[in-house]
Amino acid sequence: MAIKNENNVKGGMKQIVSIFYYILALGTLANGYKISLVNDGPIVAGATINFTVSVFDEDALATGINLKYAWEDESIHHHTRLAENQNATDSWVITYNASVYPFGHYVVQVVIEKCVMWDAFCFEIGSARTEFEITETLNGALKLNQNNKTRSNDFVSNAETVIHEVDLKKSDLDYVKTAPTVLTYWFVDCTYYGITTDFKFAYNYTVADEIHFVEALVMADFTPIPPTTTVAPSTTTVKPNSTTVTPATTTIQPNSTTIKPITTSIPTTISPNVTTTSTSKSVARRSIDNSAKNNNVTSKISTLVDGKLVAYNGSFPFVCNGSQLTSSSMKTFGHFFKKIEVKAPLSNVNVNGNNWIQPGDLLSLKVSCTGSKNIDYCVNYLRGEYNVTGNETCGIYERLDTCSFRIKRYLWHPKTTILIIIKNEVSKIVTPVTVNIYKVNKQPQLSVIVVPVVFTLVAVVLIVFGVAYYIQNRSRFIIEVADFNFGQQYSDMEYKTFRERLRDSFAYAFSRGPNHGSSEVPVWPPGQKYGSMT
Repeated sequence: MAIKNENNVKGGMKQIVSIFYYILALGTLANGYKISLVNDGPIVAGATINFTVSVFDEDALATGINLKYAWEDESIHHHTRLAENQNATDSWVITYNASVYPFGHYVVQVVIEKCVMWDAFCFEIGSARTEFEITETLNGALKLNQNNKTRSNDFVSNAETVIHEVDLKKSDLDYVKTAPTVLTYWFVDCTYYGITTDFKFAYNYTVADEIHFVEALVMADFTPIPPTTTVAPSTTTVKPNSTTVTPATTTIQPNSTTIKPITTSIPTTISPNVTTTSTSKSVARRSIDNSAKNNNVTSKISTLVDGKLVAYNGSFPFVCNGSQLTSSSMKTFGHFFKKIEVKAPLSNVNVNGNNWIQPGDLLSLKVSCTGSKNIDYCVNYLRGEYNVTGNETCGIYERLDTCSFRIKRYLWHPKTTILIIIKNEVSKIVTPVTVNIYKVNKQPQLSVIVVPVVFTLVAVVLIVFGVAYYIQNRSRFIIEVADFNFGQQYSDMEYKTFRERLRDSFAYAFSRGPNHGSSEVPVWPPGQKYGSMT
């Protein structure tokens, strides 16, 4: 019996050790989890913030596990939450009351445990912390819309109406929707243009290349609107021959909770087409420092009265470096501003040049347009015909100071579409130009035949006239030889060479008679005549 009990004890110890090693192995495996904690802050005081935690196992959401989430925040009035589920994600939503929680930085953390063996054993697999901010004013941005498109930059076109819109964060928007009164005050270059209730304001900037400052002040008043109380009149009926008295009816009007600036003839609605004036142009170049909110700063706000700008004697919080009102738990403000630069859109794109060229010819086109500077352009060459969609882009653009440039290129395809893409900050124009290459069957020109024939006839005429001129004047070219032989002329004298004459001289010398002194002149036989000695 003792041996059996000893064996049971040993078996139980083995099971405990096995469970211990199992739990230790699970704890080791728990180190492979990754935890991500995010929030949708910042939020304005009084709004609701959402926290979301996710557990990942090798870059994918963990599955098939049972987790416990222990939430808590570090605030004056502590918030905690404990949740258990089989999902790898969990969310926590907290509303921070404006009267209890001041604006500032806060921290929320979550500790996650994994439970095994029917939740008998739970061990921590990780934790995470996140910071968020509770702000004094509403959070969001001022958007600019033109032609149903949101401007991604701070440039607007002077050819279209600009719709300014305050885009609040969803958490803040949900919060201000609970207020009985929500108004937005609009200012352009420190000129007050009135109030809207839909966070939108329409305005026209008509002069290009100017800078303007737009400000919007959103006010959400949470003061309850008291009900309207009407005192019913009591009617007293008097017997005949008496006077009937009708009591006066008194109606008590509710106190309006709408805060409007004290002014004269300021509209409460905004005209959709409001244009700037030259007086506000000088104010447009000032610098707005959103962080400089001093109670001693005097607001320099003007307003339009009968079409003229006059000084406004009131003040607004945050606007135009105006004074900052004391925070109120019943009113929440939001101040949004944007620096806007007005640009003229591109227009009047002209392409001049011959788009019908022969093979081997250089294509030369001149492109020009009008619009504000900082113009970028690029050229794409596509084979065949192409239908423009307007969404075409280029990888590389070239910058121009003025909208004028040339396109020169050799083309080989019979039909090529040239896409000319020109853009500036507020517009983009895609212009297609189709270029055709054609071959021409060369025909002999008239000059090829006429010119040779004409020159041939001219040459013949010149030769004929030259020959005739020579014949007519040939006597001028005859050489006359003088004959100095004044003796007897012998027509039959033959021509003798120098050798023959020398031989005849020797023969005559030896054949003469003895009378050497005779003075007779020998008579030369006919046909003997000296020729030239040369």
